[in-house]
Amino acid sequence: MPIDAKVVHQVATLARLHVDPSEEPRLVKELTAILSYVEQLQALDVSGIEPTSQVGEGAKAPLREDQVKPCDVRDEALAQAPDRDGDYFRVPQVV
Repeated sequence: MPIDAKVVHQVATLARLHVDPSEEPRLVKELTAILSYVEQLQALDVSGIEPTSQVGEGAKAPLREDQVKPCDVRDEALAQAPDRDGDYFRVPQVV
């Protein structure tokens, strides 16, 4: 199926996009290049390759061990508050 301005308008309408008429030639060229690349990919023989959901499937993720550490940042956070009441942030009434 050849890509022309009509196809660009149909795709733009389906995607609910506004396409400036001055952009039509560029979009025709880009969509043609994309479809040409997809045709090249479809020509590949992938019959012996199992589908995967992740590129690194089967490999163990390089994660560090969890380490329990104390986390007492309350005083530091409260020190930065513009207004506080003891151990609480004071904020303007909303309702």
